[in-house]
Amino acid sequence: MKPKSDCIACLIERTKYECDLALDNDQDKLIVLKAVIAFLLEHLDEERVSPAFFGTERERILRRCSGSEDPHEALKMRSNEVAKALLPDAYDFYATAANKVEALMRIAAAANSMEYGVKGYSFDDKVFKDKFEHTLNEKLNWNADLVMQALKARDKILYLTDNAGEVFFDAFVIEKLIESGKEVVVSPKSGPVLNDATVKDLKEAASSVHHSNSGLWEKIKVVPSGACIGVSLEEAGEEFLDVFRDDRYLVIAKGMGNYEAISEFVAEPEFGLIGRLIYVLRAKCVPIASDLGVLKGELVAKFV
Repeated sequence: MKPKSDCIACLIERTKYECDLALDNDQDKLIVLKAVIAFLLEHLDEERVSPAFFGTERERILRRCSGSEDPHEALKMRSNEVAKALLPDAYDFYATAANKVEALMRIAAAANSMEYGVKGYSFDDKVFKDKFEHTLNEKLNWNADLVMQALKARDKILYLTDNAGEVFFDAFVIEKLIESGKEVVVSPKSGPVLNDATVKDLKEAASSVHHSNSGLWEKIKVVPSGACIGVSLEEAGEEFLDVFRDDRYLVIAKGMGNYEAISEFVAEPEFGLIGRLIYVLRAKCVPIASDLGVLKGELVAKFV
């Protein structure tokens, strides 16, 4: 997805939000803001750049200027604790659901609510906890028959995670996919970027799902997608790209960053993603909602 005018405003606003999290000195915040704006101006007209591309560089600038390897570490730990406490509600929701595939898509999409600093989108841990059951029952904008057919058609799944916290619900979804006979490769981030889930977060999540004695961590193959927001073809490792290109795999891509990045090359024949890709997210901004043809705020599970 090419950056829209709203994306530029969001990137700048999020830079300020993250500066306030990581930096105490206003002069340091100005240095980061100037560097991010300069990068935007330099690269905005280039081909195949998405908001995720600019967000990744923003995170690298912030790390350099703050001296912190993971400025979002405290926020991620808090998100993980919130999600862990809500897992029993996800179990109950799934157990009583008539359509198990729909229940998994709802849990995965509702979990993508856990996002901070998006312009025009407000997230609060306490509100999320209090309204989680309601969130699970919100309208799900999905092409149901196609999603269910896609899951039935392939035995191998590449699951691209998004945020910390959210990854605990992903672990439950992945467990259920494995129980249904699927072979699942999971791709968290190889290193800190934004509040995205890393291998460490995934391991904690896998050990927290209610059937942890079944050894979920040992049943999945972990192939990190890199330390970028979304998927960067230039920076992803060969092991990841080999699975990503393998048309035996159904790709489940969580979150807006993955949508922003992948939608830029989704139609390229090299990857053969058409017919084996499902985006799962909450459409938290107008540009992504418009691009997907959904309403802002909706839970989404779209088979491409």
